[in-house]
Amino acid sequence: MLCPVGNKVNNIAVVYTLWANLKKTSDMEIGQVGFHNSKEVHIMKVEKRINEIVNRLNKTKEEKFPNLRDEREERDRLEREDGKQKLREQKQREKEEEKRRKEEAALRSYDSLMDSSKMVSNQDAGSDEDDFM
Repeated sequence: MLCPVGNKVNNIAVVYTLWANLKKTSDMEIGQVGFHNSKEVHIMKVEKRINEIVNRLNKTKEEKFPNLRDEREERDRLEREDGKQKLREQKQREKEEEKRRKEEAALRSYDSLMDSSKMVSNQDAGSDEDDFM
């Protein structure tokens, strides 16, 4: 909420916009902000201050002082773990696919039929002639 100095002033303009629409450059003074898209800015005139609303807002007001470094490190750690888990799953799928491909290749191969213990040469076989008499 942007308003003049002091909070008991009447006839003020309240400016609403999304956080992503705020623009802050290095040449701006402290406390000064701009907007990327002025069409997304909503300005509302408040004629008179309503204490009931201000009091309700003050009751729900929360001030937090988070440790941003710890939160960032925790988020980065979770992202790394998630990335590692996805990489493990991908490697597992690749192993399974490779195993399936090898099994299919073995089924199409004649290597299992070519058993040297079952092979007999013509010289070792002897005579195939039948004795008719």
